[in-house]
Amino acid sequence: MNRISALLSCFIFVLALWGCEQQNKGISSQPQLESESRENVFPESMVGVWEVVVNEYSGSKWGIKFEPDGSINKIIHSLAGPVNVTEGGVSAEGPEDSYYDFVMGPCEARYIPETRMIKVKIIVDYFIMKLPADELEGKIEDYIEGPVSEDGKTWKANWVSLGWFEGADPPPIDILKANPTPLVFTKLDLSQIKQEHKHNIQ
Repeated sequence: MNRISALLSCFIFVLALWGCEQQNKGISSQPQLESESRENVFPESMVGVWEVVVNEYSGSKWGIKFEPDGSINKIIHSLAGPVNVTEGGVSAEGPEDSYYDFVMGPCEARYIPETRMIKVKIIVDYFIMKLPADELEGKIEDYIEGPVSEDGKTWKANWVSLGWFEGADPPPIDILKANPTPLVFTKLDLSQIKQEHKHNIQ
Protein backbone atom coordinates (compact mmCIF):
# COMPACT_ATOMS: atom_id res chain seq x y z
CA MET A 1 0.00 0.00 0.00
CA ASN A 2 2.97 2.34 0.44
CA ARG A 3 3.56 2.21 -3.32
CA ILE A 4 -0.11 2.92 -4.00
CA SER A 5 -0.11 5.90 -1.61
CA ALA A 6 3.06 7.29 -3.16
CA LEU A 7 1.69 6.87 -6.68
CA LEU A 8 -1.61 8.52 -5.78
CA SER A 9 0.23 11.47 -4.24
CA CYS A 10 2.35 11.76 -7.36
CA PHE A 11 -0.65 11.56 -9.69
CA ILE A 12 -2.57 14.13 -7.65
CA PHE A 13 0.40 16.50 -7.85
CA VAL A 14 0.71 16.03 -11.62
CA LEU A 15 -3.04 16.62 -12.06
CA ALA A 16 -2.63 19.85 -10.13
CA LEU A 17 0.11 20.91 -12.53
CA TRP A 18 -2.17 20.12 -15.47
CA GLY A 19 -4.62 22.74 -14.35
CA CYS A 20 -6.67 21.38 -11.48
CA GLU A 21 -6.38 24.82 -9.94
CA GLN A 22 -9.08 25.80 -12.45
CA GLN A 23 -11.52 23.20 -11.11
CA ASN A 24 -13.75 25.71 -9.40
CA LYS A 25 -14.59 27.12 -12.85
CA GLY A 26 -15.82 23.73 -14.04
CA ILE A 27 -19.09 23.78 -12.10
CA SER A 28 -21.95 26.22 -12.17
CA SER A 29 -24.75 26.44 -9.67
CA GLN A 30 -28.46 27.04 -9.44
CA PRO A 31 -29.48 30.07 -7.35
CA GLN A 32 -29.71 29.35 -3.64
CA LEU A 33 -33.26 28.82 -2.45
CA GLU A 34 -34.38 29.93 1.00
CA SER A 35 -37.47 27.91 1.86
CA GLU A 36 -37.50 25.03 4.33
CA SER A 37 -37.03 21.46 3.11
CA ARG A 38 -40.20 19.40 2.80
CA GLU A 39 -40.94 15.75 3.48
CA ASN A 40 -39.48 13.51 0.76
CA VAL A 41 -38.21 16.55 -1.17
CA PHE A 42 -34.50 17.28 -1.55
CA PRO A 43 -33.64 20.16 0.83
CA GLU A 44 -33.59 23.42 -1.07
CA SER A 45 -30.81 24.78 1.13
CA MET A 46 -28.52 22.07 -0.30
CA VAL A 47 -29.16 22.99 -3.95
CA GLY A 48 -26.03 24.45 -5.51
CA VAL A 49 -22.32 23.79 -5.53
CA TRP A 50 -20.37 22.58 -2.49
CA GLU A 51 -16.58 22.32 -2.41
CA VAL A 52 -13.85 21.22 -0.01
CA VAL A 53 -10.07 20.97 -0.44
CA VAL A 54 -8.83 17.54 0.65
CA ASN A 55 -5.12 18.02 -0.05
CA GLU A 56 -3.60 21.48 0.45
CA TYR A 57 -0.30 20.41 -1.14
CA SER A 58 -1.76 19.31 -4.49
CA GLY A 59 -4.94 21.38 -4.45
CA SER A 60 -7.05 18.22 -4.76
CA LYS A 61 -10.69 18.90 -3.92
CA TRP A 62 -14.22 17.59 -3.99
CA GLY A 63 -16.93 19.59 -5.66
CA ILE A 64 -20.56 18.48 -5.87
CA LYS A 65 -23.39 20.25 -7.64
CA PHE A 66 -26.79 19.27 -6.27
CA GLU A 67 -29.67 19.93 -8.67
CA PRO A 68 -33.11 20.92 -7.27
CA ASP A 69 -34.31 17.31 -7.53
CA GLY A 70 -31.19 16.02 -5.74
CA SER A 71 -29.54 14.64 -8.86
CA ILE A 72 -25.82 15.16 -9.54
CA ASN A 73 -24.73 15.99 -13.08
CA LYS A 74 -21.39 17.66 -12.40
CA ILE A 75 -18.65 17.03 -9.88
CA ILE A 76 -15.04 17.81 -9.18
CA HIS A 77 -13.53 14.43 -8.33
CA SER A 78 -10.66 14.46 -5.85
CA LEU A 79 -8.49 12.58 -8.38
CA ALA A 80 -10.11 13.11 -11.78
CA GLY A 81 -10.83 16.83 -11.55
CA PRO A 82 -13.94 18.36 -13.21
CA VAL A 83 -16.33 15.70 -14.52
CA ASN A 84 -19.55 16.09 -16.46
CA VAL A 85 -21.24 12.96 -15.12
CA THR A 86 -23.82 12.90 -17.91
CA GLU A 87 -20.99 12.47 -20.42
CA GLY A 88 -19.80 9.33 -18.63
CA GLY A 89 -16.27 10.30 -17.67
CA VAL A 90 -13.23 12.44 -18.30
CA SER A 91 -9.80 12.06 -19.86
CA ALA A 92 -6.77 14.24 -20.50
CA GLU A 93 -3.26 14.02 -21.90
CA GLY A 94 -0.19 15.39 -20.19
CA PRO A 95 3.52 15.78 -20.97
CA GLU A 96 5.75 12.91 -22.10
CA ASP A 97 2.93 10.53 -23.09
CA SER A 98 1.26 10.77 -19.68
CA TYR A 99 -2.53 10.67 -19.54
CA TYR A 100 -5.51 9.71 -17.43
CA ASP A 101 -8.92 8.28 -18.20
CA PHE A 102 -11.87 7.92 -15.79
CA VAL A 103 -15.06 6.01 -16.65
CA MET A 104 -17.87 7.01 -14.32
CA GLY A 105 -20.47 4.73 -12.82
CA PRO A 106 -23.45 5.81 -10.68
CA CYS A 107 -23.20 9.27 -9.13
CA GLU A 108 -26.17 10.06 -6.95
CA ALA A 109 -27.45 11.63 -3.74
CA ARG A 110 -30.14 10.34 -1.39
CA TYR A 111 -31.99 12.41 1.17
CA ILE A 112 -33.37 10.58 4.20
CA PRO A 113 -36.06 12.80 5.81
CA GLU A 114 -36.20 10.84 9.07
CA THR A 115 -32.57 11.61 9.87
CA ARG A 116 -32.10 14.66 7.57
CA MET A 117 -29.04 12.95 6.15
CA ILE A 118 -27.63 13.49 2.67
CA LYS A 119 -25.87 10.38 1.35
CA VAL A 120 -23.73 10.73 -1.78
CA LYS A 121 -22.32 7.84 -3.81
CA ILE A 122 -19.72 8.46 -6.52
CA ILE A 123 -18.48 5.43 -8.46
CA VAL A 124 -15.57 5.26 -10.89
CA ASP A 125 -16.09 1.99 -12.76
CA TYR A 126 -12.58 2.10 -14.23
CA PHE A 127 -9.63 4.47 -14.30
CA ILE A 128 -6.07 4.51 -15.57
CA MET A 129 -3.41 7.10 -14.78
CA LYS A 130 -0.21 6.89 -16.83
CA LEU A 131 3.02 8.68 -16.03
CA PRO A 132 6.29 8.26 -17.97
CA ALA A 133 7.72 5.94 -15.31
CA ASP A 134 4.64 4.18 -13.93
CA GLU A 135 0.89 3.70 -14.19
CA LEU A 136 -2.04 2.98 -11.91
CA GLU A 137 -5.41 1.49 -12.81
CA GLY A 138 -8.43 0.15 -11.00
CA LYS A 139 -11.80 1.34 -9.73
CA ILE A 140 -12.91 3.65 -6.91
CA GLU A 141 -16.01 4.02 -4.76
CA ASP A 142 -16.50 7.19 -2.73
CA TYR A 143 -19.20 7.71 -0.13
CA ILE A 144 -19.89 11.13 1.40
CA GLU A 145 -22.66 11.67 3.92
CA GLY A 146 -23.70 14.23 6.47
CA PRO A 147 -26.76 16.00 7.92
CA VAL A 148 -28.38 18.82 5.98
CA SER A 149 -26.49 22.08 6.36
CA GLU A 150 -27.86 24.18 9.21
CA ASP A 151 -26.83 27.55 7.82
CA GLY A 152 -26.81 26.88 4.05
CA LYS A 153 -23.12 27.85 3.94
CA THR A 154 -21.16 24.90 5.34
CA TRP A 155 -21.90 21.19 5.16
CA LYS A 156 -20.21 18.79 7.56
CA ALA A 157 -19.84 15.29 6.14
CA ASN A 158 -17.83 12.08 6.44
CA TRP A 159 -15.94 10.65 3.48
CA VAL A 160 -15.05 7.02 2.85
CA SER A 161 -12.95 6.17 -0.21
CA LEU A 162 -12.55 2.56 -1.36
CA GLY A 163 -10.03 1.82 -4.09
CA TRP A 164 -9.29 -1.40 -5.91
CA PHE A 165 -5.92 -1.08 -7.66
CA GLU A 166 -4.37 -3.44 -10.17
CA GLY A 167 -1.74 -5.61 -8.49
CA ALA A 168 -2.66 -4.53 -4.94
CA ASP A 169 -4.65 -6.10 -2.12
CA PRO A 170 -8.34 -5.17 -1.88
CA PRO A 171 -9.16 -2.29 0.49
CA PRO A 172 -9.93 -3.04 4.17
CA ILE A 173 -13.57 -2.04 3.74
CA ASP A 174 -14.72 -2.46 7.35
CA ILE A 175 -11.75 -0.51 8.73
CA LEU A 176 -12.17 2.33 6.25
CA LYS A 177 -15.91 2.60 6.87
CA ALA A 178 -15.30 2.69 10.61
CA ASN A 179 -12.79 5.53 10.23
CA PRO A 180 -14.21 8.05 7.74
CA THR A 181 -12.47 11.32 6.92
CA PRO A 182 -14.37 14.37 8.21
CA LEU A 183 -14.92 17.10 5.63
CA VAL A 184 -16.40 20.58 5.84
CA PHE A 185 -17.81 21.68 2.47
CA THR A 186 -18.41 25.33 1.65
CA LYS A 187 -21.21 26.47 -0.61
CA LEU A 188 -20.00 28.60 -3.48
CA ASP A 189 -21.37 32.12 -3.76
CA LEU A 190 -21.69 32.49 -7.52
CA SER A 191 -22.58 36.16 -7.37
CA GLN A 192 -19.25 36.88 -5.66
CA ILE A 193 -17.33 34.69 -8.13
CA LYS A 194 -18.93 36.52 -11.07
CA GLN A 195 -18.03 39.88 -9.54
CA GLU A 196 -14.41 38.79 -9.03
CA HIS A 197 -14.21 37.50 -12.59
CA LYS A 198 -15.65 40.75 -13.92
CA HIS A 199 -13.11 42.72 -11.89
CA ASN A 200 -10.20 40.57 -13.10
CA ILE A 201 -10.97 41.06 -16.80
CA GLN A 202 -11.41 44.85 -16.55
